[in-house]
Amino acid sequence: MDGERNIRASRRIQASLTQRRRVAGGTVVKDLERTDRRRMRALNTQLVLDCIRKAELTSQADLIRATKLNTGTIVSIVRDLRERGLVVGAGQGPSRGGRRPALLRLNPSAAAVLSCQVGTEVATAAVLDLGATILSRREWAVEAARGPEPFLAALVACLRDQLQAPALKGRRLAGLGLSLHGAVDAERGVLRVSEHLGWYDVPFRDELQRALGIPVFAEGEARAIALAEQRWGAASKARDFVLIELDAGFGMVQVLDGRLCRGSHGLAGELGFTVWDTADRSAEERRPRILEDLASLKALCGRAEQVGAVAAVAVEPSVSETIEEVWLRRLVLASRAGSLEARQSLDDAARAIGLAVANVINLLDPELILLTGRMASGADGYLLEPIRACVREHLVGARSRVPRIEPAGLGPDAALLGA
Repeated sequence: MDGERNIRASRRIQASLTQRRRVAGGTVVKDLERTDRRRMRALNTQLVLDCIRKAELTSQADLIRATKLNTGTIVSIVRDLRERGLVVGAGQGPSRGGRRPALLRLNPSAAAVLSCQVGTEVATAAVLDLGATILSRREWAVEAARGPEPFLAALVACLRDQLQAPALKGRRLAGLGLSLHGAVDAERGVLRVSEHLGWYDVPFRDELQRALGIPVFAEGEARAIALAEQRWGAASKARDFVLIELDAGFGMVQVLDGRLCRGSHGLAGELGFTVWDTADRSAEERRPRILEDLASLKALCGRAEQVGAVAAVAVEPSVSETIEEVWLRRLVLASRAGSLEARQSLDDAARAIGLAVANVINLLDPELILLTGRMASGADGYLLEPIRACVREHLVGARSRVPRIEPAGLGPDAALLGA
């Protein structure tokens, strides 16, 4: 749960308490008030922890400014966090005209987080400390065609195994963070739709909380990556940025003034569903062609398989490479060897993506575009420069407003770190 959501939830609870007092004419329903106050305390505590983690070194005065909580609340929460060992003192900071402030930092070894990333082919479960260091991990295949129920059973078994990992010995467990490929209702922890998995309305949070008895927080894969890049990666100094995931499908996340933009239905950022040509119908679904039909990794690999020069390229797959990554590498090698068909396939994909990115910049005007996913990192980042060139060619006012377009910095574990 990100800090902005904590602030909004805390304000809603406080408003509810105020309204309840008005309606009751001064007679407060005490049990309900105590419940709301406990929830508000938990949200405020998480908000303070997020601020300390992001700042690395901070003071109580800094926390008051960052969270807009009152002094008494900050003092009480910090005291509680120090007693629990989650936060420790870190000396004194520079004076700003008065007494030197006492600094605080997160104690990464005080607790651990269970994190899980569910992709289209592979799922990964890991134990992380509070500083996002991966202490143990396990991977297994996602057999999407069998449906979500068998996968959930396998997921529960794997997570129970991770709960017995030596890395958790002596550490309290903060909960489970779950990154899911597809559109996720983060408030309810439900995978609403994943076209590539073929799953719809899967209540991951409730099922896992029931089975494991620990708090569970679910987030979409692209948003989890954006949160990780914002906290620890290439976007750590950016207030306004867009992360675009180029993979089997395309996802997009906008961070505006440091906050995730989710949309009224939690579906903001479905870049891959951008209608490309209403006159050109998808043969499979009888709908207008969308960006993913033209330029996704799935589409590119489908074309690569039809090109003889690509299929003839002999490559030795690495242990970590997926089938799609191998085909992408073959396509690039065939293009470099002189195959015009291979070159055209790559150029068409780069142009379609470049036009989409240019449109995103025209609409949102970010200071930074981060590209992630296997198409951004595969084949040594072959597509990155053609995408940049296409953006420069088609962006309105390109001379003065081309943002940085960079690969994301945290690699394949970013969704684990952000979950």
